[in-house]
Order: sequence, then C-alpha cells, then structure tokens
Amino acid sequence: MVPLESIKNVWKKQEDCKYQFSKEEINKMIYQKSSSVVKWILIISILEFVLPYIFLLFTDYDSSKDFYIKYDLTGIMKIYFIIHFIVILYFIFIFYKNYKNISVGNSVKELMKNIIKTRKTVKYYIYYNIRIAAVIGVHIFYKVFTSATFKETIPEDTNLIVLWALALVLFSIVLLMLWGIYRLIYGLLLKKLKVNYSELEKNG
Repeated sequence: MVPLESIKNVWKKQEDCKYQFSKEEINKMIYQKSSSVVKWILIISILEFVLPYIFLLFTDYDSSKDFYIKYDLTGIMKIYFIIHFIVILYFIFIFYKNYKNISVGNSVKELMKNIIKTRKTVKYYIYYNIRIAAVIGVHIFYKVFTSATFKETIPEDTNLIVLWALALVLFSIVLLMLWGIYRLIYGLLLKKLKVNYSELEKNG
C-alpha cells in the first residue's frame, strides 16, 4: 500500500505523475488508517482488561485473600473491583462505538469529530486507570500501616512517618512507570490519529 504522505505528494503533482489521486481517495485512505488505529485501541483495552484475570489463574489467590482478611480489606476491595469492572467495560463499549462510527465512513467532518472524541476517550481512560490505582494503593497503605497487626511486626523504634514517606515514594515511582507505559502505547496511537486529523484539515 502506498504511504499516505506519498499519495498526498502525488496528488499535488498529478500532471507530472502517472498516478491520479483525488481528495476523496486521499480521505478514504485516512478513513482506513483511522479505523485501523481505533481498532487497535479497542483490542489493547480488551487485552488489558482480560489478561490480569488470566494471570490470576496462575497466582496464589489464597495469599491475596488472606492479606485482605488480615488487614480488613476484603469488603472495600470487592467494592473497588465492582466499580473498576463496570467502568472498564463502559470504556471498552465506548471504544467499540468509536470504532464502528469511524468504520462507517461518513463525511470528513464526522470523521474529524470521531477522531477528537476517540482521543478524548483514551485520555480519560488513562487518567481513570492512574487515579483508581493511586486511590486503591493509598487506601491499602493506610489500612496496613495503621493496623495493630502491622505495628506488631516492625521494631518498636521504627519511624512510621519515614516508613510512610518511603512507601509513598516507591508507589509514586510505580505510578509514573504505569503512566509512562500508557503514554508509550496509547500515545503512539493518539499521535497517528492527530496526524490523520491534520491531513483532513489540509485536504478539507
């Protein structure tokens, strides 16, 4: 398949080239590229939703269950799980709708609207995942560090403030790494959509 930029250059110099491409043909190429990008966003989000549950099949679930019971986290973790399950399914549904809308091949104006909508949805998706991870992590740290069970397992002269600070710093690093992974994976896809949007503006 001829790259989009090459097609655009050919279109600008039609009279000197054996290839003849119209604006409509270039826009069709952008439709196809945009549809492919949004499809990958949908696929990755589904994999991100399913893989952790597959991973749990090969881990010691009883240890996690005992940990939650030990620090009185069972109830709240169930609530977090239900909320997260519903929200992620909602995002996947929106990604699917975005994919279907772009795949229909409506007007250029509609495609530009759908690209903007998809980019916003992905950004909200990333922000949600980072924030829910932060909330759950801080909640777990709080329940553990303030429990009598935990205090009995550490030396009496341990400075809990320093321990808290160290734990939060390490957790912040983990969140930054998670954010970096999201930016790397979804950022590349969003960049492609941004390029497609710019091309539509120029050709429109």
